[in-house]
Amino acid sequence: MTRSPAAQLVRTVVISAIVLWSLAPIGIGVATSLSTQADVQEIPAHWLPHHATLDAYRSLLGGTGDSRAGGTVSESGAFAHAMWNSASITLMSTLAILCVAISAGYAFARLRFPGRGALFWAIVATIVVPVFTVVIALFGLMADAHLIDRKLGLVLVFVSTTTPLAMWLVCNYVKGLPAEPEEAALIDGCTRWQAFWHVVLPQMRSGIAALSAIVVLSVWGEFLIPLLLTSTSASKPVTVLIPEYVGKYTTNYPLLAAAGVLALLPPAVVALVLNRHIRGMLSGSS
Repeated sequence: MTRSPAAQLVRTVVISAIVLWSLAPIGIGVATSLSTQADVQEIPAHWLPHHATLDAYRSLLGGTGDSRAGGTVSESGAFAHAMWNSASITLMSTLAILCVAISAGYAFARLRFPGRGALFWAIVATIVVPVFTVVIALFGLMADAHLIDRKLGLVLVFVSTTTPLAMWLVCNYVKGLPAEPEEAALIDGCTRWQAFWHVVLPQMRSGIAALSAIVVLSVWGEFLIPLLLTSTSASKPVTVLIPEYVGKYTTNYPLLAAAGVLALLPPAVVALVLNRHIRGMLSGSS
């Protein structure tokens, strides 16, 4: 069906508006990070800095603790360490979630055992429970287990909160895969595990890539759980560190914007690289 010129124009305008609405905050953040404190405090405000500078990035990565930082103190190496904490926590959580979710999702999709349906929906139902409703009990549990301010504690919480969604996606994805290759492998003498490892997993490559991206984006951007369970730089991720750059009386906005831009890069790269797989999995196709 051919669209009329008017419909095509409306479609182009709407898409352009959505793209502009989505990219404008990022553009403003980049422009602010390249500005000086004097530039961002000018009235009237300017869209672009008069003299672009990387001073905010140097201060962020090199550390600054004097009044020239606009009242915001950035310890040397603190931001880089927080980025490493975020990366390591995200990597460990993603690997653990993938192992559990892929195994459980495959089992619920292909195996038949008593109570399968009830158990599946009991696990999936936990997705609708907001985390903030259990934060007090969660903090007490983690304190009793001596997991406060430890990466392992964050990983365990992320695995428990994200696995139900991941398992549900895997289960639906496996149901959409043809069962004939696996059945042929079983008839040829493969065990269930061998059929899963050599036949099903290769079929799931695209889905696993998409699931990895979804989990990475979810864990990297989490704020409430790390805020609750971390208190020092030993395990504090970048999402918790950035708000600390807001000063009590003044804030170095270029420094704050530079931190946001750098923290945005890893998940942006993951989303761009695996975008096709994400759309494929959410639509139920490979």
